[in-house]
Parts: sequence; structure tokens; C-alpha cells
Amino acid sequence: MILKISHNLSKLSSILSKPIYIVGGFVRNSLLGISVEDVDICGELTIEELSDQLKDSKYSVKIKNKFVGTALIECGEEKYEYSTFRVEYYKEGGAHLPEKVKFVSDIKEDAKRRDFTCNCIYYDIKNDKFIDFYNGIQDIKNKVLKTIETPDYVFAHDGLRILRMFRFQCELNFKIDKQTFYSAIKYSKNVRDISGERVIHEITCILHSGRRYPNYSKANAYLRALKQFNKFNLWTVFGIDTPKIKLKMVKRVEHKSQGFLIDLIDTVKPISISYYLNLILTNSFGLNKKMATQYINILSGYYDALNRLQNKEYFFKYFDNFPLIYKLLVHKSKYLANKYNFFYKYIISHKLIITIKDLKVDGDDIKKYYPTVKPYRYTAILESLLSDVFDGKLINEKKILVKAIEQKLKYL
Repeated sequence: MILKISHNLSKLSSILSKPIYIVGGFVRNSLLGISVEDVDICGELTIEELSDQLKDSKYSVKIKNKFVGTALIECGEEKYEYSTFRVEYYKEGGAHLPEKVKFVSDIKEDAKRRDFTCNCIYYDIKNDKFIDFYNGIQDIKNKVLKTIETPDYVFAHDGLRILRMFRFQCELNFKIDKQTFYSAIKYSKNVRDISGERVIHEITCILHSGRRYPNYSKANAYLRALKQFNKFNLWTVFGIDTPKIKLKMVKRVEHKSQGFLIDLIDTVKPISISYYLNLILTNSFGLNKKMATQYINILSGYYDALNRLQNKEYFFKYFDNFPLIYKLLVHKSKYLANKYNFFYKYIISHKLIITIKDLKVDGDDIKKYYPTVKPYRYTAILESLLSDVFDGKLINEKKILVKAIEQKLKYL
């Protein structure tokens, strides 16, 4: 089989002084019959040599990481990730980044730093041939996920590969080689050395793995990985304080990440849902504050609906995210979902003022007309105005609201 590659990539190979090879997902997916756009290439040229040889050509080179020898090559709309052949040296533990790198000219030495046989097939562009040191082509045909060298060699120094193993299992609908699987469990504590941001990225990819290659992977493939995490108590390694999570909502809802978090909360039963979610999302998983805040609002809205929070208070908190909350709630209680949805539509159809941002005054107005008021009081004042406007006690007009603030200051 000859891989179908672009004219620009073929031309790139012909003008460089040393051979370059396609490796990784592009080769693997091409053999599986899956279309893929990302192209990883490699060779013995250093990124400095690469830059020098492509100077004044139609190919631009941007150095990404000098330490590990990676660069981005661009030609029009095409992009290729380039890496120099290297050997990596790690500290004891599961740190994802090597402490030392040695650039080499031997392609076999470069192959030894890779993870799974299906990702370790090189394609010699110039000679149109595969270089397969670890029988990866056969493993792809057999749909089996197996490490290069020995599993202990692969997992001992890089915990991220364990998460990637579960992700590839779900996305590609592969089975995991038994020796590879049990070695991953043996070194599962190495996952602790991965950044929370990378952990949540991999878990999110697992949860939504059915979307990656919809004509290839199974829609419920993620369940296999989650059940394996339960079986081997991997959640505690991720910083989650339960060995097993009861998987219910994640099976029902479209947004798997939200369903998974509901199952986590229902399993752990924390005293404060918002506090616990903030702890897990920001501390354990390193989610950015904006996204964490939205998740917390959506899931708090889900649970407050189940607790039958009064309509007015409920929509003051959750109006903006209610369409997303509804998609979760309807799978738990159609009655409550329809009840809150009726009021949500009523608010829209009657153009009720339901959020502070819709008021005709804001913090700047308070500062302008009442300069002695401390900024920390602004929110309470605006919330009180919103409540009065919603109840029809005040008209949402700037002059009226500004005047009403004077009365509010006596009590707030």
C-alpha cells in the first residue's frame, strides 16, 4: 500500500538533504481507512538545519520546542509537525516531559521513544515504503493496542501514555493487549505527575470518543474505559475521592462530561455541590475559571431544580444556562423539566427582566451618582433592584432606578 500524500509534502521530501518520514496518527488512520488532516513527520535533520535548508522556499518553519527538537512547517494551508530523531531520558516517576534529550540519526532509536505499535509505523516518503519495527501493521489489522518494546518500558516513565491507551481504545475500537493493560495498572500512580489540564483533556476525549471517528468507533465505547477505571480504582489516582463511580446519567445524556460529573456527585454526595465541583474542576483537573464557573452553574441548576427551588430565585441564578440544564433535567424528571421550562418560556414571551445585565443601571451608575458607596455593595444593590423590577414594584428606567438606589442604601 502507498499512502496518499499531498504534492507539497512530496516536494518537501525531495528538496531536503536527509530523508523525512510520516509517523503516528496519519499512518495509522490511513491504514484503517480513516481520513485525517494532522501530519506528523520526522527525520534526522535538526530544526536549525531544517530552517536553514527551507530558507527562501515556499515552506516556512516555526520552532515550537527547541529542547525536544520540534517545529511547525507551513505551506499555504498545509501544516506539518516536524520532530528530530531523539532519545529521551526521564526522572523516576511518571513525569510526561523528559529531563534530557539526545538527538540521533538512527530511526530505530527514535522508534524506541514512542508508545504503541500502531503509532510507531514510519512511512518513507521518498521511497514510498513502510518501516515497521514492532509489527504495528499487523496489530492494526487485528485491532489490538500493544506497546512497543515491553509495557513496563513504555509506562514506567510517562503516565500520560496510560490515559492515551484508554483514549485510543475508545476512539479506535481496539482491544488492549493483556500484558499492556496490566502493566498500565501497575504504573497507574504515574498519572499523578500529569498536569490536571492534560488529565481532563484525556478524560473528556474518552467521554466523547464516539464523536472522533463516528463511522469507526462505537457510541458507547467510553463506558468500557470508565468501567476499567472503576475496576482498578483509578479515580483516586486522579485525585477523586471515591474508588468507583456509579455510571447512570453519563449513559443517558448527550453531554457526557456533564453526565459524568452528575454521576460523580451522586456517588460522593458532597455537602456543598458548588464547593466540591470547584475543588475537582480547578484543583484536580486544572480547568480554567470561566469554564469551571459555567459547569458549576449548570450542575447547581440541575440539583436546585431537583430540590424544587422557587421559580423567581431559580431563574435569577440559572436563566442564561437553563437550555443546557433542561437537557440534563429531562433525563431525571420530565415533570420538573417541563415545569421550569414553562416558566422559562413565560419569561421570554413576556420579556421579563431576569438578569442584572438587563437593568438600565449598572455599577458605573452607582459609582457616578453615589460615589461614597463601596464597590463590594454594588451586586447586592443591583440584585435588590432586579427583584423589585421583576415583581413590578419598579419600572426598568434609569431615572427611576437611580432614585430607588437611595432607598436601598438605607437597608443594604
